[in-house]
Amino acid sequence: MLYDKTPQYPHFAHLPFAKEPFKAIYVFQRIITTVLLVPIWILSNLSRSRRPRKSWSLRQIVFVNFTRRIYRVTEVAGVTRGTRNPEDEPGTKELKETTFEWAPPLKESLRKSVAVDRFRRVPYKRVGCFVWRKEALNKHQIPVVGVFFHGGGFSQLSAHEKSRTSHIPRRLMRDNLFTEIYAVEYRLLQHAPLPAVIMDAAAVYSHVVNKYHGPDYTRKPCKILLLGGSSGGNLALALARWIRDEQILPTPDGLLLFSPSCDTSHAFPSTHSSYIPRPHASTDYLTDTPEPRALMQRTFLGFKYRPGGTGWGQWKRGRNREGREIEEETRSLMEIIHSEYVSPASPRVLRRWGHSDKISFAVPDIKQTDFVSTSKSESQNLDRPPVLRNQDTYTPRNPAHSYPSRYPQFHTLFAQFPKTLILIGDAERLITEVGNLARAMGKDCDCGGGGEAEVGVEAETANMKDAGNKEEEDLPREGLVSLGGGCVQVRWIPDAVHDVFMIPPGWWDEEIKSEVWEDVKTWMTGFHEASIV
Repeated sequence: MLYDKTPQYPHFAHLPFAKEPFKAIYVFQRIITTVLLVPIWILSNLSRSRRPRKSWSLRQIVFVNFTRRIYRVTEVAGVTRGTRNPEDEPGTKELKETTFEWAPPLKESLRKSVAVDRFRRVPYKRVGCFVWRKEALNKHQIPVVGVFFHGGGFSQLSAHEKSRTSHIPRRLMRDNLFTEIYAVEYRLLQHAPLPAVIMDAAAVYSHVVNKYHGPDYTRKPCKILLLGGSSGGNLALALARWIRDEQILPTPDGLLLFSPSCDTSHAFPSTHSSYIPRPHASTDYLTDTPEPRALMQRTFLGFKYRPGGTGWGQWKRGRNREGREIEEETRSLMEIIHSEYVSPASPRVLRRWGHSDKISFAVPDIKQTDFVSTSKSESQNLDRPPVLRNQDTYTPRNPAHSYPSRYPQFHTLFAQFPKTLILIGDAERLITEVGNLARAMGKDCDCGGGGEAEVGVEAETANMKDAGNKEEEDLPREGLVSLGGGCVQVRWIPDAVHDVFMIPPGWWDEEIKSEVWEDVKTWMTGFHEASIV
């Protein structure tokens, strides 16, 4: 089936082909016309000089074009693919490679900051996990545990072992890189908006920490890494930031990110004319139509659909109740979109923290203020939170509508973040935002304060380009790039599309993928060497 049998969701209700039988008719004709285009794609690309990338085979060309056209059905008909109810427990006979485990709801003592729904719409719930386990354990090694967040734009796919997202944990386990991997079945936007995904991610991380370290976090040592692909990479970054900000749970030992989505704000330019599509439209399967993307992001962030706009052109001051509501909603939306938790590579966020950015589309000028100290009595009378150092002065009038970060104790955007390896295709659409993310992390990262600075590969190797801390220069886009003295590594995958490791075997260049996996193994070796007791 191209789409699953999930019920109609409110944020899709207005779409022209969202209801049956129009939905089935549209999807059917889209499939038929796409199949008919296959021989045209083949004939037109027989000569390598005419192919989007000369290294691509005809099979790869067909895959990219076919997938791009099929993805369009979500924008027009609200189709969801490969999703499942996160509250359902799979049958034992259904699972062949994994076991299913429930993580309890996030503990009361951890319900802080962005892990709290200020609108009180999102309840705390237990979270399902598909656990990949090593059959034979080495008693002389400290366990290396992964917490994996699947991709799909927070609206598609699942963590189930039969989902295409499972190609990543399956390969990691096959190469004996982890003792266990918890693939998190977090709530998609159809079931709950932000901060549900962070609540669920935090609940599973707390569950894993409690299992290995004990309730006082001192029992059995282990290495815990956060893994994420595409939107799952965004969630891994948000969870790492929440852990760092709150300083309650132990910091993860590493981040392994596959094509992480890190700039939600791209779908919300200040004006129509300032919108510039992401690069590589012809070499990636990701679509980049602004209105549907903005609609999806609005829904994910908890804002309702409004006829006549999905976040565009709603900046007029309201003279009636609805107008004032739109004005305040827009202010709140923009505050959340440009939050460090939601868009860590947003131009606003980068500039707010003193980083440059290479984004070409227009961004409103940012005004910065120094820390403003106020007395207790003065702060109680303010309509908005006290202005913190490096905070954007564009603040919603209702502070409950925002997701502020607790940053007074941190002087840089990515201070105390763990060692990170980012895998990114040089033919995909996210190269600019991922490049911005990597440069900022490389400049800021101190590998969790320096305690684990020796874990992982060395910063200087023969096959690695060292970009150092030269953030103002363009990030090299070839091979393995080292930033921040080796704290951050970026592996560019030649001629690869978005989240290439999620692609089923046989549809992409397996030789290239194997070469990259070897670099992942090398990076992981440090964690295993540090585990020997």
